[in-house]
Amino acid sequence: MAFEVYKPHLEKEATVAVSKNHLTLNKKLMGKLNTKYVELAYDPDTRNIRIKASNDENGLILNKNKIGAKGFFKHFNINQKGKYSAVYNDSEKSIFIQL
Repeated sequence: MAFEVYKPHLEKEATVAVSKNHLTLNKKLMGKLNTKYVELAYDPDTRNIRIKASNDENGLILNKNKIGAKGFFKHFNINQKGKYSAVYNDSEKSIFIQL
């Protein structure tokens, strides 16, 4: 009998999962944002979403690793779902997601 060794999959890439109501950040991205509130922005020409830390309570709540974004998706008519690569821009302290 031959045994095969299980090696757990480590997340090497920064990814964001987009669902019907939420944006879910992976652990790699959660280490970059050190905040309870975030600001979401959308560029319809490039189809990029920007997630940026917000200092005040006017931003959306970052609950563990999820951002409730139902209103954001509805406002910009975003219907895409799936897992997308993300890039953290250190100078802007923002996460960019290309849909």
